[in-house]
Amino acid sequence: MGISETPDGLGEASLSLWQEVQGTFELGPGETALLVEACRTVDELEAMGLALAAGPALVQGSTGQPKASPLFAEARAHRLVLGKLLEQMALPDEGEDVGRTPNQERASKAANVRWDLERRRRGTA
Repeated sequence: MGISETPDGLGEASLSLWQEVQGTFELGPGETALLVEACRTVDELEAMGLALAAGPALVQGSTGQPKASPLFAEARAHRLVLGKLLEQMALPDEGEDVGRTPNQERASKAANVRWDLERRRRGTA
């Protein structure tokens, strides 16, 4: 397997992700770029987690009211981004030769729902 050069400045968790994916899969340039961004996102999530642990969970809002730290929303957004990046890489699951893209996954689920409805309509489910 060809391992791309490890990006500079990766944290412990993102370095582990990089090594695991690079050691398991042969990635094309686009997938490698997505992996770099996923690793950076993991590092950002870790930094936010440390900041949340060290700082207050509640901060003062614009009118003096207590509100949740904006880092909670940012961390949630980063988790969504990380999920999308990993999904876009379309890495195969265990036992698969080729991973499916998000569009292929959605199409497969939709087809399964249609077939399930058809089986129920016919009384064969």
